[in-house]
Amino acid sequence: MDVDPRRLVVLHTVHQAGGIAAAARLLGISASAVSQTVRRLEQETGVPLLDRADGRAELTRTGLALAAYGGRIADELSAAERELTGTGPADIEGPVVIGSVLAVLTTLVARVTASLVEHHPGLRPELRETSAPDGLRALRQGALDVLLITGDQEHRPDPPPGCGLKVLAQEQYRVGVPAAWGEPPTEAAELAAVPWIGAPEGSARAWAHARLVTELGLPDRPTAHRATNWSAAAAMVRAGLGAVVLPSSVASRTPGLTLLPLPVPGTFETLVLHRLTAPGRIAAPVAAVLTRLAEVTLDVAEELSRAGLLEREPVVRTVLV
Repeated sequence: MDVDPRRLVVLHTVHQAGGIAAAARLLGISASAVSQTVRRLEQETGVPLLDRADGRAELTRTGLALAAYGGRIADELSAAERELTGTGPADIEGPVVIGSVLAVLTTLVARVTASLVEHHPGLRPELRETSAPDGLRALRQGALDVLLITGDQEHRPDPPPGCGLKVLAQEQYRVGVPAAWGEPPTEAAELAAVPWIGAPEGSARAWAHARLVTELGLPDRPTAHRATNWSAAAAMVRAGLGAVVLPSSVASRTPGLTLLPLPVPGTFETLVLHRLTAPGRIAAPVAAVLTRLAEVTLDVAEELSRAGLLEREPVVRTVLV
């Protein structure tokens, strides 16, 4: 029997997470990819590994046995990764300076920073709010160890010399209009006639809005309003000032916003830039921050999913070190 060990790791994750969708969030891939991997493993072994009756996805006895092997493989891979990157389980202590743009600070990074000392009492994290340009400059100058920014997949910044860049999470964009408008516009001609809430030039939302204009053939005219951060966009929506393009997780939680069934080209990303001690090597305090970022991002996605606030699951990268 020729079994791909990577598929055993996926099966272990399904068991660990309690289902296909939760496993997909842990692995940072789509639910359909997880399902396909399990089916291929069933073909390799010739036995059913999931009980799919009544819409369930519980492991069979054989599935549980194979998942245990997958867990041991995952542990060995994690140990090898820590050995290669020099981020082993030794006590972690010392200062680490974290910069974050407002959007990620309020939803994620403040929570991560507060929990770091609980996990590593010797660590001394310092959190600073910053803009993306100022944060990149501070990272380049050595004033920051870790920087959290938002971005667009097609326009990622180049990491400064001696730094690395990782994608923490990815999600789609959505178009929304104020619910106060009543019957929402559905045709391109109607959308061309309404006011829009724009974003600062060079921002992820601005790139997404520009692609939508091209996709729908809308007139390329100035937006009626501009919101730098999501809370400002939400306030403008509540006041009925205009239509807006937002990341899916933000759009689905914005009060008074009616989402339109229009695909928006591109992918919104949460990015982590961090200092390296050598090519491919990360200092232990920075590695601790990256690990907590991945863990808390996954927790937030799980919370939003359980609350029914996510129309589409974001892709969360759970291994950053």
